[in-house]
Amino acid sequence: MKLALIALAVGLTAFGAEKEKDQDKKEEEKSDSERLDSLEDKVKELEAALRRAEESLRAAQPVHVSGYADLGFFMPRGNGGAGVVEDFANATFPQYQGRYGWVFLGDLLAPVVNSRGEAADLGELPGVQRYDSVHSRGAPGFIANEINVTLSAGLSEQLLATTSVNFVPRSGNDFSLGDAFDVDIAQLEWIPFVNGKTSFFVGKFDPVIGIEYRDRKPASRFGVTPSLIARYTMGTPLGIKARTKLFPGDLLTIAAAVTNGSSGQEQFHFYDEVDTNAGKTVSGRVSLKLQLPAPGGRALGELELGASGEYGAQDRALDSSGILWFIGGDLLFTSSSGRVQVKAQVLRGMGEGRAVDQVYGLHLGSGGYLEADVKVTPMIGVLGRGEWRDAFVWLSDERAYVTKSWRGTLGARVTFNSHVTLKAEYLLNGEYYAGPQIPNDVFTSSLLLSY
Repeated sequence: MKLALIALAVGLTAFGAEKEKDQDKKEEEKSDSERLDSLEDKVKELEAALRRAEESLRAAQPVHVSGYADLGFFMPRGNGGAGVVEDFANATFPQYQGRYGWVFLGDLLAPVVNSRGEAADLGELPGVQRYDSVHSRGAPGFIANEINVTLSAGLSEQLLATTSVNFVPRSGNDFSLGDAFDVDIAQLEWIPFVNGKTSFFVGKFDPVIGIEYRDRKPASRFGVTPSLIARYTMGTPLGIKARTKLFPGDLLTIAAAVTNGSSGQEQFHFYDEVDTNAGKTVSGRVSLKLQLPAPGGRALGELELGASGEYGAQDRALDSSGILWFIGGDLLFTSSSGRVQVKAQVLRGMGEGRAVDQVYGLHLGSGGYLEADVKVTPMIGVLGRGEWRDAFVWLSDERAYVTKSWRGTLGARVTFNSHVTLKAEYLLNGEYYAGPQIPNDVFTSSLLLSY
């Protein structure tokens, strides 16, 4: 009996100890969870404090000056630096015989030499006069691509004004200066909430279609030149815009804008700064950010998937009856180390054109690119990009441009410090129709001095 009581006591003691251990484990797990929640709360508090500090800094130093000088050297190959040739007697595309006075093959902006999208030469084409900003006639040479001055002013804790002006030194003619300037950005940003995830813009601002506009300036572009479809997506339209980021980790981003015209670049046919019709252009983009896991529990990187579009009255038309639209998708992958970035974008579009207003029409059957940027070391980087553009552009029955172009780009960069970067690219241009191949490859470079 005594032994039985001892055994029972030992059993009860062990049971109690085990129960106490389970309780301690639960308390420990609960404590870990509480500590994790507390750390997350502290991170959020620190982020909010950082945003408030930045806003206070803006108020204390209301005007911030920045900018850059983009200097380069380029060397075009063949065809006088131009990207188009005439389809004499419609030998390549006989279906246009008798429909247009002139038919041209290739891409005017394929032999691009800088981030502005300027071609080495626009060619001596019949029936048209254009401002050829570079006009190298196929000769290699040095060029001051662009000098930029940007002013940012914190008007209050919630209001930020930004202006950006580009100065473009070019050759004069007949005793006149060729130098020009353009207003790139002139916007007021209102950030109504403390978390800083929602902004409203008014003025002349970055577009919301695609992703390439983020790299449209030399200071933010990994390489030198834009893609073949950049002409449709990298202009700075005039109007109003809203953008918000939702859910933890900015999982979902939504942006929308109402503007005078499209997001095309100003030197191209499909853009107007001041509207000549009552119709406005509506554009928007939705993107989703995903964290990609890797074996071993480490994060592989972040993947952003986006879809965007634009719809509005035909640019430069005198009424709103004609329509110009674009639609596309994009992808951006950034490795967890930040050393590798992969970008891709596809785009389609249509503009009806207006014979009575002498407005160009557009059928962009498809266009897109895939680019990989790699930082081999903190100082040295390399890039590769493949792309295509299938487009038909016409003006009434006067002229038409048939483009079935591809391009391969290889580039490298050396970052000496945060203020000095040297970049170089070779652009291999070609056509994928059964017709004449246009020799319009380009070597170009950029010495970027940022301040």
